[in-house]
Amino acid sequence: MNSPSPEIEVLMATWNGSRFLEEQLDSLFSQSFQNFRITVRDDASTDSTLNIVEKYRSRYPKRIVVHRNHARLGACATFGLLVQHSDAPYVAFSDQDDIWRNDKLDISFREMQTVEAKHGANTPVLVFSDMELMEEDCTPINSSLWKMARVNPARARLGTMLAQNLVSGCTALANRSLILKGRPIPHDATMHDAWLGLVAAAFGILHPLYETTIQYRQHEGNAIGAGRGWKVADALRRLIVDQQFSDEVQSSRRQASNFAVRYANELDEAQRRVLNTWSTSQDLPAIVRHWTLYRNGLRRTHWLNTIGFFVRV
Repeated sequence: MNSPSPEIEVLMATWNGSRFLEEQLDSLFSQSFQNFRITVRDDASTDSTLNIVEKYRSRYPKRIVVHRNHARLGACATFGLLVQHSDAPYVAFSDQDDIWRNDKLDISFREMQTVEAKHGANTPVLVFSDMELMEEDCTPINSSLWKMARVNPARARLGTMLAQNLVSGCTALANRSLILKGRPIPHDATMHDAWLGLVAAAFGILHPLYETTIQYRQHEGNAIGAGRGWKVADALRRLIVDQQFSDEVQSSRRQASNFAVRYANELDEAQRRVLNTWSTSQDLPAIVRHWTLYRNGLRRTHWLNTIGFFVRV
């Protein structure tokens, strides 16, 4: 369908993605559900990314809208601008380097309709799914990120989302209520998907779809990689020193503080306690910190991941 008012707006942030972008755009225009438009915001690319986008726009002039950042802002800020200006009933998020299963939008949209039929369209809803991992040449790495990372998305709550973002934005579909509730995405959000996941966890429905809807490409240019599985040596090293983990925790705590301030008048007492605990837990003695985090639901969705999380935090 080439509707003048598409049901879904696919928001795509691009930056120097010329190696893989055509495959992703081909997978979008091969979807069984075609009632969508693509809004691209390019983050000051210096390669042929925009030439590729323009080539596809010439083929689908009513289906692709292009915006450009004059200077590089980063993935979170670029997606934030896309979200801020979206006016569609439903929003999907696309990376520039994945490959979507040809029924991704169809099954995600049907799942969204089922959730809205039960809870109402005024309820913020985020549908998200598993994904298959592959090398940059499409060699398979693992058929399920959730199984590889020992993730149980059914346990997604406000506390677990603070301890471990369970939503991969490239798999997600958000309804209008969630977009209106969650925007603007703050500059100190860890990422757009993490922020919208917190909003859905606090005020609506986080709904996992137990299928792999995309092939997620791992390469050196990923804004956020998914890893390649569990290795004993790497796990032991991360228990001793892991600067990336430390940076992610600090970023998550800043995000929690921002979230608590933004929605101060809408949070219940338990939610305020969870957010405050996470924001201030570094000031507690280690044993007290661990117990306080656990008691308030600030843990991961698998016991082994939770142990590693507590040791490192």
